[in-house]
Formats: sequence, C-alpha cells, structure tokens
Amino acid sequence: MAYDVLKWPDSVYPDEVTDECPEAREIIDVLIREMRAVGPSPEGYSVKNHGKKKDGLWQINLKIKKRQVRILYAPYKGKIVLFRIHKKGSPQEQDRAYDKAQTRKAQYEKIQKETERENHGGSRTIN
Repeated sequence: MAYDVLKWPDSVYPDEVTDECPEAREIIDVLIREMRAVGPSPEGYSVKNHGKKKDGLWQINLKIKKRQVRILYAPYKGKIVLFRIHKKGSPQEQDRAYDKAQTRKAQYEKIQKETERENHGGSRTIN
C-alpha cells in the first residue's frame, strides 16, 4: 500500500528543514520516499510512538553530522502528516517543538473533521 506523505502547515517542509537543519534535506527526502512506500515505521530508522502522552504523535530521530534531527508526525488511514522538523536542542526547545506539533496536529484534525462534515452534509447513517 502506498501512503501519501503530507505536511501541515506547508511551511513544515522544506522551510523548517532549510531554516533549522539544511544538511538534513537529502536524508529527509529519502525518508519521505521510504515512508510513502512502507508507511509510518520504516525499517532502519529510530521510530517512537508517543501515544496518548503526546496526543498520538510519532517521532523519527535522524543523526546527521553528530546532531539529532527530529521529525514529529502522525499516521492517518493511508496518510502520514508531518507536523514539525527540528534539531534536537535543550529540554525547553524540545517542549516548544512538541507543543507546536501538537497544536498543528489539532488544527489539521479540526479542518479534516469540518471537511468531512461538509462532504457528507453533516448527516450520519445509522446501520
């Protein structure tokens, strides 16, 4: 099954990569291709599912030139949405990155629900 790899908002990729860790661009391109092919948990990468603790965010850690780059994302039925890409920093910077990713995830899900409601006319079928 092929997955769509999306970004929310558009500035996540490539802008955040260019601003924070341009040396990671090629490796992240390879990772995205791999995720499209095999899904949210590609072999050979350090993947962590944070579960309820972080509102369902997943994380992939990449080591590039002795620095860690983290990608925060979430899988959805056939889609993988990237919410934040950043260099690992101080604990305070990490907390800000998680907060930003969680906020973006909530915005994405709200818009998806609104779109779904509009597409279905707000009605639900009872079986």
